[in-house]
Amino acid sequence: MLKLFQPKRAFGLPCPSAFCVKLELYLRMADIPYELEAGEPTDAPKGKVPWIVDGDVSLGDSTFIIEYLKEHYGDPLDSWLSDEQQATGHVIKRMLEDSLYFVSSYSKWADDESFKIYAAELFAGMPAEQQAYVPDMVRGKVLEKFNAQGVGRHTTEEVYQIGCKDVASFAVLLADNEYLLGDRPSSFDASAFGVIGNIKDGPFPSPVRDMLRETPNVAAYIDHLRSAWFSDV
Repeated sequence: MLKLFQPKRAFGLPCPSAFCVKLELYLRMADIPYELEAGEPTDAPKGKVPWIVDGDVSLGDSTFIIEYLKEHYGDPLDSWLSDEQQATGHVIKRMLEDSLYFVSSYSKWADDESFKIYAAELFAGMPAEQQAYVPDMVRGKVLEKFNAQGVGRHTTEEVYQIGCKDVASFAVLLADNEYLLGDRPSSFDASAFGVIGNIKDGPFPSPVRDMLRETPNVAAYIDHLRSAWFSDV
């Protein structure tokens, strides 16, 4: 059976990693059996979670994993989409994973209040002498990556302004649809739930989280996906 490797569940979320949530939701929606295994980035093929082991195949990166799954297990979620819907889904996915995701990560690592919440879980069980310096050391390295990516060069107000504009755009595109692209789920719903669901239902305060919770169609959309496929979490 296919094995899915990712960090343990935490914060009442399917996983703290949006991309792990995305992949696990895809597996559930596509009805592909899998076994969940604890895994850390240091063990992964590309040095990041999630990854899968399927027989002799070990593969990382949620996007490439989903392409592999479509090729080897069929494509029950996206085969009905038109070229225009595929293009729309791709553009939305890129906005969420290349923009809103980094806003979400910024809120966990750069905001002092959120970092305390995140670090308490992330570094739980670490010896006291390491607790004195490791969290701040790791945080510093992450913030350096944010600076290289670009989000770290903005003020906190500017970062959340970017996130709120992404949420507003998503709300308009979602409209009154049950799913992102119509009345049937697609892999793009898995991407949306991973990023947006983790912000909305996570414990990390921000204006973006507030906006998600106060935007009726988006909040209802996330609640529906969670109820339909993650009621056990």
